[in-house]
Amino acid sequence: MRIMASAYQMGSHLEAVEADEQDPDRLERLYRIDHANTRIRRHAENLQVLLGRRVEDANPQTVTLVDVVRAATSAVEYYPRIRVGHVVDLAVVEFAADDVIRVLTELLDNATRFSPPTAPVIVSAFITEDGSVLLRIEDAGVGLQPDRLSQLNALLSGRLVTPATLDPAAHLGLAVVAHLAVAHQLRVTLTNRPSGGATATVLVPGALLCEIPTAGAPAGAAAPPAWPSPSAGIPSPSPGGGTHPWSTPMAAPHDSTNSPTVPLSTLAGPATAQQPSGSLPQRVPTSVRDQSAATTRPPADPGAGSPPEAWPDETAAFAAGVSDARTTSDEGQQR
Repeated sequence: MRIMASAYQMGSHLEAVEADEQDPDRLERLYRIDHANTRIRRHAENLQVLLGRRVEDANPQTVTLVDVVRAATSAVEYYPRIRVGHVVDLAVVEFAADDVIRVLTELLDNATRFSPPTAPVIVSAFITEDGSVLLRIEDAGVGLQPDRLSQLNALLSGRLVTPATLDPAAHLGLAVVAHLAVAHQLRVTLTNRPSGGATATVLVPGALLCEIPTAGAPAGAAAPPAWPSPSAGIPSPSPGGGTHPWSTPMAAPHDSTNSPTVPLSTLAGPATAQQPSGSLPQRVPTSVRDQSAATTRPPADPGAGSPPEAWPDETAAFAAGVSDARTTSDEGQQR
Protein backbone atom coordinates (compact mmCIF):
# COMPACT_ATOMS: atom_id res chain seq x y z
CA MET A 1 0.00 0.00 0.00
CA ARG A 2 2.87 2.38 0.80
CA ILE A 3 4.61 1.60 -2.49
CA MET A 4 1.37 2.15 -4.37
CA ALA A 5 0.68 5.45 -2.58
CA SER A 6 4.22 6.66 -3.34
CA ALA A 7 3.81 5.73 -7.01
CA TYR A 8 0.57 7.69 -7.25
CA GLN A 9 2.21 10.69 -5.59
CA MET A 10 5.22 10.56 -7.88
CA GLY A 11 2.94 10.33 -10.90
CA SER A 12 1.13 13.53 -9.95
CA HIS A 13 4.45 15.35 -9.52
CA LEU A 14 5.72 14.10 -12.88
CA GLU A 15 2.57 15.28 -14.64
CA ALA A 16 3.09 18.78 -13.27
CA VAL A 17 6.74 18.87 -14.36
CA GLU A 18 5.91 17.48 -17.83
CA ALA A 19 3.29 20.16 -18.35
CA ASP A 20 5.86 22.92 -17.76
CA GLU A 21 8.78 21.35 -19.65
CA GLN A 22 9.55 22.86 -23.07
CA ASP A 23 12.81 21.11 -23.95
CA PRO A 24 12.07 18.02 -26.09
CA ASP A 25 15.04 15.97 -24.81
CA ARG A 26 14.25 16.56 -21.15
CA LEU A 27 10.56 15.91 -21.82
CA GLU A 28 11.42 12.54 -23.37
CA ARG A 29 13.47 11.59 -20.31
CA LEU A 30 10.60 12.63 -18.06
CA TYR A 31 8.28 10.40 -20.06
CA ARG A 32 10.63 7.47 -19.52
CA ILE A 33 10.66 8.12 -15.77
CA ASP A 34 6.88 8.39 -15.81
CA HIS A 35 6.62 5.09 -17.67
CA ALA A 36 8.91 3.39 -15.16
CA ASN A 37 6.77 4.76 -12.33
CA THR A 38 3.70 3.34 -14.05
CA ARG A 39 5.27 -0.11 -14.00
CA ILE A 40 6.14 0.25 -10.31
CA ARG A 41 2.50 1.10 -9.61
CA ARG A 42 1.38 -1.88 -11.69
CA HIS A 43 3.56 -4.29 -9.67
CA ALA A 44 2.21 -2.84 -6.41
CA GLU A 45 -1.34 -3.30 -7.64
CA ASN A 46 -0.54 -6.87 -8.66
CA LEU A 47 0.55 -7.63 -5.11
CA GLN A 48 -2.81 -6.29 -3.92
CA VAL A 49 -4.57 -8.62 -6.37
CA LEU A 50 -2.60 -11.64 -5.16
CA LEU A 51 -3.57 -10.75 -1.58
CA GLY A 52 -7.22 -11.00 -2.64
CA ARG A 53 -7.86 -7.27 -2.43
CA ARG A 54 -9.68 -5.62 -5.29
CA VAL A 55 -7.92 -2.56 -6.70
CA GLU A 56 -10.74 -0.06 -7.01
CA ASP A 57 -10.65 2.65 -9.65
CA ALA A 58 -11.78 6.09 -8.55
CA ASN A 59 -13.75 6.50 -11.78
CA PRO A 60 -14.89 3.11 -13.16
CA GLN A 61 -16.34 3.29 -16.64
CA THR A 62 -17.15 1.19 -19.67
CA VAL A 63 -14.06 0.88 -21.89
CA THR A 64 -13.95 -0.04 -25.57
CA LEU A 65 -11.78 -2.99 -26.54
CA VAL A 66 -9.52 -0.67 -28.52
CA ASP A 67 -8.92 1.42 -25.41
CA VAL A 68 -8.41 -1.75 -23.36
CA VAL A 69 -5.57 -2.68 -25.72
CA ARG A 70 -4.13 0.84 -25.60
CA ALA A 71 -4.24 1.01 -21.82
CA ALA A 72 -2.56 -2.39 -21.49
CA THR A 73 0.12 -1.41 -24.00
CA SER A 74 0.92 1.82 -22.15
CA ALA A 75 1.88 -0.11 -19.00
CA VAL A 76 4.37 -2.43 -20.75
CA GLU A 77 8.09 -1.61 -20.81
CA TYR A 78 8.63 -2.56 -24.46
CA TYR A 79 5.44 -0.97 -25.73
CA PRO A 80 6.92 0.27 -29.08
CA ARG A 81 7.03 -3.34 -30.33
CA ILE A 82 3.32 -3.98 -29.86
CA ARG A 83 1.18 -3.92 -33.00
CA VAL A 84 -2.62 -3.76 -32.91
CA GLY A 85 -4.46 -5.91 -35.42
CA HIS A 86 -8.21 -6.26 -35.93
CA VAL A 87 -10.24 -5.28 -32.86
CA VAL A 88 -14.00 -5.75 -32.80
CA ASP A 89 -16.19 -2.72 -32.02
CA LEU A 90 -17.38 -3.73 -28.55
CA ALA A 91 -16.70 -2.57 -25.01
CA VAL A 92 -16.04 -4.11 -21.59
CA VAL A 93 -18.48 -3.28 -18.82
CA GLU A 94 -17.27 -0.95 -16.10
CA PHE A 95 -16.94 -3.45 -13.23
CA ALA A 96 -14.58 -5.68 -15.27
CA ALA A 97 -12.74 -3.22 -17.52
CA ASP A 98 -9.78 -2.57 -15.21
CA ASP A 99 -9.22 -6.27 -14.55
CA VAL A 100 -9.36 -7.17 -18.25
CA ILE A 101 -6.78 -4.42 -18.87
CA ARG A 102 -4.62 -5.91 -16.12
CA VAL A 103 -4.85 -9.41 -17.62
CA LEU A 104 -3.94 -8.14 -21.07
CA THR A 105 -1.07 -6.07 -19.65
CA GLU A 106 0.60 -9.05 -18.01
CA LEU A 107 0.24 -11.20 -21.12
CA LEU A 108 1.68 -8.44 -23.32
CA ASP A 109 4.55 -7.92 -20.89
CA ASN A 110 5.26 -11.65 -20.91
CA ALA A 111 5.19 -11.77 -24.73
CA THR A 112 7.54 -8.83 -25.18
CA ARG A 113 10.05 -10.11 -22.61
CA PHE A 114 10.32 -13.61 -24.09
CA SER A 115 10.60 -12.68 -27.75
CA PRO A 116 13.41 -11.09 -29.81
CA PRO A 117 13.91 -7.38 -29.14
CA THR A 118 13.22 -6.53 -32.78
CA ALA A 119 10.20 -8.79 -33.28
CA PRO A 120 6.69 -7.31 -33.04
CA VAL A 121 3.97 -8.60 -30.78
CA ILE A 122 0.52 -8.60 -32.37
CA VAL A 123 -2.69 -8.20 -30.36
CA SER A 124 -6.17 -8.57 -31.84
CA ALA A 125 -9.76 -9.18 -30.77
CA PHE A 126 -12.40 -11.20 -32.63
CA ILE A 127 -16.02 -11.96 -31.82
CA THR A 128 -17.06 -15.61 -31.59
CA GLU A 129 -20.29 -17.36 -32.52
CA ASP A 130 -21.65 -17.33 -28.97
CA GLY A 131 -21.12 -13.56 -28.52
CA SER A 132 -17.89 -13.73 -26.53
CA VAL A 133 -14.65 -12.07 -27.64
CA LEU A 134 -11.34 -13.81 -28.20
CA LEU A 135 -8.26 -11.68 -27.50
CA ARG A 136 -5.09 -13.00 -29.17
CA ILE A 137 -1.49 -12.06 -28.36
CA GLU A 138 1.07 -13.52 -30.77
CA ASP A 139 4.83 -13.31 -30.36
CA ALA A 140 7.80 -14.65 -32.32
CA GLY A 141 9.86 -16.03 -29.43
CA VAL A 142 11.28 -19.47 -28.86
CA GLY A 143 8.01 -20.89 -27.56
CA LEU A 144 7.49 -23.07 -24.50
CA GLN A 145 8.53 -26.60 -23.64
CA PRO A 146 5.54 -29.00 -23.65
CA ASP A 147 5.80 -29.82 -19.94
CA ARG A 148 6.16 -26.16 -18.98
CA LEU A 149 3.26 -25.27 -21.29
CA SER A 150 0.94 -27.74 -19.53
CA GLN A 151 1.98 -26.42 -16.11
CA LEU A 152 1.33 -22.80 -17.09
CA ASN A 153 -2.06 -23.67 -18.58
CA ALA A 154 -2.95 -25.50 -15.38
CA LEU A 155 -2.02 -22.38 -13.43
CA LEU A 156 -4.11 -20.15 -15.74
CA SER A 157 -7.13 -22.43 -15.43
CA GLY A 158 -7.13 -22.06 -11.65
CA ARG A 159 -5.75 -25.48 -10.79
CA LEU A 160 -3.19 -25.76 -8.01
CA VAL A 161 0.40 -26.05 -9.13
CA THR A 162 3.11 -27.06 -6.68
CA PRO A 163 5.66 -24.28 -6.06
CA ALA A 164 8.49 -26.70 -6.87
CA THR A 165 7.51 -26.85 -10.54
CA LEU A 166 7.07 -23.10 -11.10
CA ASP A 167 9.15 -20.23 -9.76
CA PRO A 168 6.67 -17.71 -8.29
CA ALA A 169 9.02 -14.79 -8.91
CA ALA A 170 9.41 -15.69 -12.59
CA HIS A 171 5.68 -16.07 -13.16
CA LEU A 172 4.23 -13.39 -10.93
CA GLY A 173 2.31 -11.81 -13.84
CA LEU A 174 0.74 -15.13 -14.86
CA ALA A 175 -0.33 -15.73 -11.26
CA VAL A 176 -2.18 -12.40 -11.37
CA VAL A 177 -3.77 -13.40 -14.68
CA ALA A 178 -4.90 -16.71 -13.17
CA HIS A 179 -6.44 -14.98 -10.15
CA LEU A 180 -8.41 -12.49 -12.27
CA ALA A 181 -9.40 -15.16 -14.80
CA VAL A 182 -11.07 -17.20 -12.08
CA ALA A 183 -12.76 -14.09 -10.65
CA HIS A 184 -14.31 -13.07 -14.00
CA GLN A 185 -14.62 -16.51 -15.62
CA LEU A 186 -12.11 -15.69 -18.32
CA ARG A 187 -10.52 -18.56 -20.20
CA VAL A 188 -6.80 -17.94 -20.71
CA THR A 189 -4.70 -20.39 -22.72
CA LEU A 190 -1.11 -20.51 -23.97
CA THR A 191 -0.19 -22.42 -27.14
CA ASN A 192 2.92 -22.76 -29.28
CA ARG A 193 2.85 -21.36 -32.79
CA PRO A 194 3.95 -23.67 -35.63
CA SER A 195 6.11 -20.89 -37.06
CA GLY A 196 7.77 -20.24 -33.71
CA GLY A 197 6.77 -18.28 -30.69
CA ALA A 198 3.65 -18.54 -28.57
CA THR A 199 0.06 -17.35 -28.64
CA ALA A 200 -1.88 -16.28 -25.57
CA THR A 201 -5.67 -16.21 -25.90
CA VAL A 202 -8.21 -14.69 -23.54
CA LEU A 203 -11.86 -15.61 -24.02
CA VAL A 204 -13.97 -12.79 -22.56
CA PRO A 205 -17.57 -13.98 -21.93
CA GLY A 206 -20.49 -12.06 -23.35
CA ALA A 207 -21.64 -11.09 -19.84
CA LEU A 208 -18.64 -8.75 -19.59
CA LEU A 209 -19.25 -7.13 -23.00
CA CYS A 210 -21.60 -4.46 -24.25
CA GLU A 211 -22.12 -2.15 -27.19
CA ILE A 212 -19.91 0.93 -27.38
CA PRO A 213 -21.76 3.74 -25.54
CA THR A 214 -23.00 6.45 -27.86
CA ALA A 215 -22.33 10.12 -27.34
CA GLY A 216 -24.78 11.96 -25.07
CA ALA A 217 -27.80 13.69 -26.48
CA PRO A 218 -27.41 17.42 -27.33
CA ALA A 219 -28.14 19.89 -24.57
CA GLY A 220 -31.82 20.64 -24.33
CA ALA A 221 -32.92 17.54 -26.18
CA ALA A 222 -35.53 15.49 -24.40
CA ALA A 223 -34.46 12.01 -23.42
CA PRO A 224 -36.62 9.19 -24.82
CA PRO A 225 -38.94 7.69 -22.22
CA ALA A 226 -38.03 4.34 -20.76
CA TRP A 227 -41.62 3.13 -21.25
CA PRO A 228 -44.12 4.16 -23.95
CA SER A 229 -46.17 7.17 -22.94
CA PRO A 230 -49.98 6.76 -22.83
CA SER A 231 -50.14 9.41 -25.55
CA ALA A 232 -47.54 7.76 -27.74
CA GLY A 233 -48.75 7.31 -31.27
CA ILE A 234 -51.00 10.40 -31.32
CA PRO A 235 -50.54 12.00 -34.73
CA SER A 236 -49.72 15.66 -34.86
CA PRO A 237 -51.38 18.17 -37.20
CA SER A 238 -49.82 18.50 -40.61
CA PRO A 239 -47.26 21.30 -41.00
CA GLY A 240 -49.46 23.04 -43.58
CA GLY A 241 -52.32 23.49 -41.14
CA GLY A 242 -54.43 20.66 -42.58
CA THR A 243 -57.38 18.99 -40.94
CA HIS A 244 -56.72 17.40 -37.58
CA PRO A 245 -56.75 13.60 -37.90
CA TRP A 246 -59.57 13.37 -35.34
CA SER A 247 -61.91 15.64 -37.32
CA THR A 248 -62.71 12.95 -39.88
CA PRO A 249 -63.87 9.38 -39.33
CA MET A 250 -61.40 6.54 -39.61
CA ALA A 251 -62.33 4.51 -42.64
CA ALA A 252 -59.18 2.38 -42.65
CA PRO A 253 -59.04 -0.82 -40.59
CA HIS A 254 -57.76 -0.37 -37.07
CA ASP A 255 -54.05 -1.03 -36.51
CA SER A 256 -53.24 -1.44 -32.84
CA THR A 257 -49.56 -0.68 -33.42
CA ASN A 258 -50.12 2.82 -34.76
CA SER A 259 -53.51 4.03 -33.63
CA PRO A 260 -54.21 7.42 -32.09
CA THR A 261 -55.72 7.74 -28.66
CA VAL A 262 -59.24 9.00 -29.33
CA PRO A 263 -61.02 11.31 -26.85
CA LEU A 264 -64.07 9.86 -25.16
CA SER A 265 -66.20 12.71 -26.54
CA THR A 266 -65.94 11.27 -30.04
CA LEU A 267 -67.43 8.00 -28.81
CA ALA A 268 -70.29 9.52 -26.75
CA GLY A 269 -73.83 10.22 -27.86
CA PRO A 270 -76.81 8.19 -28.94
CA ALA A 271 -76.37 8.61 -32.67
CA THR A 272 -73.39 6.74 -34.10
CA ALA A 273 -72.63 5.67 -37.62
CA GLN A 274 -71.85 2.06 -38.44
CA GLN A 275 -68.15 1.83 -39.21
CA PRO A 276 -66.25 -1.01 -40.81
CA SER A 277 -65.30 -3.79 -38.46
CA GLY A 278 -62.33 -2.90 -36.30
CA SER A 279 -62.60 0.89 -36.69
CA LEU A 280 -63.67 3.45 -34.13
CA PRO A 281 -67.33 4.66 -34.10
CA GLN A 282 -67.92 8.29 -34.98
CA ARG A 283 -70.77 10.65 -34.18
CA VAL A 284 -73.14 11.71 -36.97
CA PRO A 285 -73.45 15.53 -36.82
CA THR A 286 -77.21 16.13 -36.38
CA SER A 287 -79.21 18.93 -34.83
CA VAL A 288 -80.27 18.34 -31.25
CA ARG A 289 -83.50 20.27 -31.96
CA ASP A 290 -84.46 18.40 -35.10
CA GLN A 291 -84.27 14.69 -34.46
CA SER A 292 -86.84 14.04 -37.20
CA ALA A 293 -84.52 15.54 -39.79
CA ALA A 294 -81.81 13.15 -38.67
CA THR A 295 -84.05 10.17 -39.46
CA THR A 296 -84.91 11.35 -42.98
CA ARG A 297 -81.46 12.66 -43.93
CA PRO A 298 -79.27 10.12 -45.73
CA PRO A 299 -76.43 8.70 -43.65
CA ALA A 300 -73.17 10.59 -43.75
CA ASP A 301 -70.34 9.37 -45.87
CA PRO A 302 -67.72 7.93 -43.44
CA GLY A 303 -64.90 9.52 -45.39
CA ALA A 304 -66.45 12.92 -46.02
CA GLY A 305 -66.70 14.39 -42.51
CA SER A 306 -69.73 16.50 -41.50
CA PRO A 307 -72.29 17.00 -44.33
CA PRO A 308 -72.71 20.68 -45.31
CA GLU A 309 -76.49 20.56 -44.99
CA ALA A 310 -76.18 19.89 -41.27
CA TRP A 311 -74.42 23.18 -40.65
CA PRO A 312 -77.49 25.50 -41.17
CA ASP A 313 -79.58 23.27 -38.86
CA GLU A 314 -77.02 23.48 -36.08
CA THR A 315 -76.56 27.25 -36.60
CA ALA A 316 -80.29 27.78 -36.47
CA ALA A 317 -80.51 25.61 -33.36
CA PHE A 318 -77.82 27.67 -31.69
CA ALA A 319 -79.56 30.94 -32.63
CA ALA A 320 -82.88 29.60 -31.36
CA GLY A 321 -81.29 28.59 -28.07
CA VAL A 322 -79.79 32.06 -27.62
CA SER A 323 -83.16 33.67 -28.43
CA ASP A 324 -84.98 31.47 -25.94
CA ALA A 325 -82.43 32.30 -23.24
CA ARG A 326 -82.80 36.04 -23.83
CA THR A 327 -86.59 35.84 -23.75
CA THR A 328 -86.51 33.95 -20.47
CA SER A 329 -84.05 36.48 -19.01
CA ASP A 330 -86.22 39.46 -20.07
CA GLU A 331 -89.34 37.91 -18.54
CA GLY A 332 -87.51 37.33 -15.29
CA GLN A 333 -86.34 40.95 -15.13
CA GLN A 334 -89.89 42.25 -15.81
CA ARG A 335 -91.22 40.17 -12.99
